[in-house]
Amino acid sequence: MHYHQVNDRHEIMTGVCHSIPEVLSDGRIRLHETWKWTSGDCSEGKSVIEEV
Repeated sequence: MHYHQVNDRHEIMTGVCHSIPEVLSDGRIRLHETWKWTSGDCSEGKSVIEEV
C-alpha cells in the first residue's frame, strides 16, 4: 500500500508498505510488514502488528 500521514508537526509524510497477513489459530490477524518512508529521512524497517 501507499500511505499518507500527518505527523505531530502537521507535516504530510508519505510511505509505502508491503503487508503479509497471517491468520492465528484463534482467528485473530497478524500483519508482517516491511515499510519505507518516501519523504523525510526515507528510513525503512519491519513491523509486526497483531489484532488484540
